Amino acid sequence: MSASRTIRFSFKRHVSAPLRQILIPGPPPSLRGKIPKPLRKIYRSVRKTYRDISVGVLSIGLPRAGEFIQPQREIDASRDMSIVVPVKDAPAITRRCLLSLETFASQAEVIIVDDASELQATVALLDDFCGRNQWAYVRHENSMGHSRSCEAGASIATRPYLCLLNSDTVVTPWSWWAAKDAFESDPNIGVTGPSTSYSGTAQTIGRAKLCRHYWNDSQICAFAKKYIAAVKPRPWVDLPEVGGFAFFIRRALWKHLGGFDPNLPDYGNECELCRRILKRRIRVVWTQKSYIHHFGAQSYGEELFYERSRAAQDYIHKKHN
Repeated sequence: MSASRTIRFSFKRHVSAPLRQILIPGPPPSLRGKIPKPLRKIYRSVRKTYRDISVGVLSIGLPRAGEFIQPQREIDASRDMSIVVPVKDAPAITRRCLLSLETFASQAEVIIVDDASELQATVALLDDFCGRNQWAYVRHENSMGHSRSCEAGASIATRPYLCLLNSDTVVTPWSWWAAKDAFESDPNIGVTGPSTSYSGTAQTIGRAKLCRHYWNDSQICAFAKKYIAAVKPRPWVDLPEVGGFAFFIRRALWKHLGGFDPNLPDYGNECELCRRILKRRIRVVWTQKSYIHHFGAQSYGEELFYERSRAAQDYIHKKHN
């Protein structure tokens, strides 16, 4: 009997370049910015149709209504996590995040930091989830930014490991153990980050990135289950930084370094912190055998996001030469 093996699907590897252009078309380089205005609406409609087809193909085998049992080791690992979630409105996407935490982080210490949300729907949502789950709740009357909100939550954390989690994420049954295993297996690992659907680092999985706004929570978990099953044990990858959407760090290291740079209120804070950590010869690793879905740029406007992100990168480059 022949030995079986698991084949990991890669959109880029297993789908030829011409077919990728058909599934998710983009204008040829020679035509970018030159499509006549009367044709742009038609072009966008055609592109949306093809994108819907590609998402349908990439979603085959992912049920829209499935039940998932979290492994016991994941439940046990969550007990060592203090999960800090800064929130700035976006109640619909935040609800998905909190519902996933309620389901798959039942033993963790969850700390919600409301950074002066203006919508009553957001405030009511946070009151509801924190009340019924006994989660810690911190509210800022005036917005202080992502960095200060993370620090406010971390200051009252009590567990050995921090997870600074964006509110535009969905955690899965396979979110915690890989980080704990890395921390406890190698004392020189100070920061870890999971696989995801959207990040500026190698952590991004192509198939999930293309479908990240289309999958419901069941499909996200179904994808995570298949992806994790295909990953070998302890496939740690050293990176210059991990994405800030789900930033795992030893709480003792966080306190020793004093948290984020005070000059970075919103963006680039994890990148700058990783640079300080690496200078101390402490490892920053991607724990591939974990998956947390990230939608990306949902709590702030896209224009504001990119403007502040560019400013943060300029500051980091100057600071670290």
